[in-house]
Amino acid sequence: MTVKDEPVTDPSSLFETELEALYRVSRVLSRSLNLRETLRAVLQVLHDFAGMQRGMVTLLDPDSGDLLVSVVQSDAPAQAGSVRYRAGEGVVGAIIARGDTVVVRRIADEPRFLDRLGVYDPQLPFIGVPIRVGEGSPVGVLAAQPQSADVELLSERGRFLEMVANLTAQTVRLSWEVERERRDLADERDQLRRAVRGEHGFSSVVGHTPTMRKVFDQV
Repeated sequence: MTVKDEPVTDPSSLFETELEALYRVSRVLSRSLNLRETLRAVLQVLHDFAGMQRGMVTLLDPDSGDLLVSVVQSDAPAQAGSVRYRAGEGVVGAIIARGDTVVVRRIADEPRFLDRLGVYDPQLPFIGVPIRVGEGSPVGVLAAQPQSADVELLSERGRFLEMVANLTAQTVRLSWEVERERRDLADERDQLRRAVRGEHGFSSVVGHTPTMRKVFDQV
């Protein structure tokens, strides 16, 4: 299937388009454990095959509790890493606070929309859905802007984005588990290193020269 250049307005054609996009998203999610790279590829599929442009993924920062913009599908993504939202702040913050999908029929008519990224068309709709890992509270938000302003299709577009978010959540969970295991292994290594140093120290090591110290640090 070729890239969709025109918005799909026919419900039957929209179903076929979304089915194809879901298949492509599932393929993307099965290819890599690099979370940022994978999320960026998912947004590109939404843009190229589902008529959902300017996609954005925000994930919770465990330290601050803020939502950090992880990836954005746009011509100016460089500023994404510096944009954040607090729970309840703006449309995106409301999604994470309430845990519900938000459909804005026209951005220009929504006073809560902060547009911190500066990439969205104010004349088009905006859809944001929560990303949930398991049955708990949302850990992020997936959002995009439909190419079509047809309000009759917005509910279906919202359901489609919810399905994509559910698929994406599994990759987020797996990526976080891998990162947590990596940190645990690093902590165990550091604890072992400190224990060995405390028990033996350098005074009992033959040849405790600077070179030997470097070797010891690598153990």
